[in-house]
Amino acid sequence: MKQITIAMVAHAINAAYCASLGDTSQPTWENAPDWQKQSAEAGVGMHIANPDATPEQSHESWLAQKVAEGWVYGETKDADLKQHPCVLPYAELPVEQKAKDYLFRAVVHALKDIETSDELVKAASPTIVASNMPTPLNTVPVEYIGSHEKWTDHVYHSGLEFTTGQVRNVPNALASKLLRHIDLFARSEQVLTPTVAEADETSQLISDTERHQAKLEEQRQELDVIDLVNSMDKEAVKEYGMKHYGININKSKSVENMRAELSGYIATAGLS
Repeated sequence: MKQITIAMVAHAINAAYCASLGDTSQPTWENAPDWQKQSAEAGVGMHIANPDATPEQSHESWLAQKVAEGWVYGETKDADLKQHPCVLPYAELPVEQKAKDYLFRAVVHALKDIETSDELVKAASPTIVASNMPTPLNTVPVEYIGSHEKWTDHVYHSGLEFTTGQVRNVPNALASKLLRHIDLFARSEQVLTPTVAEADETSQLISDTERHQAKLEEQRQELDVIDLVNSMDKEAVKEYGMKHYGININKSKSVENMRAELSGYIATAGLS
């Protein structure tokens, strides 16, 4: 039972550490797949059985298990394809990945001698573990203190929504803008758990809005170029088409038809 609980703590700390690097994809222990739980439990057992094992040896043990189970290297972790970016020799791992092995070993050695169930449960609490972690890098916890029940950002086009008293971890650049509105926002003293679903929601809202704004800007630029094309003579249309799209527009056509052909390529292929 103790081994499982230590694995829970190690998993929670790993998830919080990943979130501090901007990776909020790690599930909670309750939502983690069986293979991930079993891997953590096996790692705990290895360190308890081999107290002098180094972080490198910890990775080698994990790697041997993964290879035996059919896992291979992949840039993105994919359980269905059994691909993992850490299926590499320890020496080839990035520094931030090596740090995970140091953290894992430290957790096992810090908790292996705790005997009472109350102490273990307290140590294993994901909330307690995460509350001692910093907010994700390059973000600021911002609290909405406005008088309206809901506020939506139409000023800075982030797409974020806040309800009364809500705190979000907001990217630094946007946070500095929001905090100028002292009647609406204040920097929160609360440190948000980096792995909560709200972190994903905040990031997704900003990402979706940025993509929408980029699309609108692309469409605006496309219209500007088409307006420019509609002012060109035959020679300019032919030259522009060849230079930017590698197309040879027939000058025997009327200038209106040449412009329409080039505009069609722009609409289809996008700006270049």
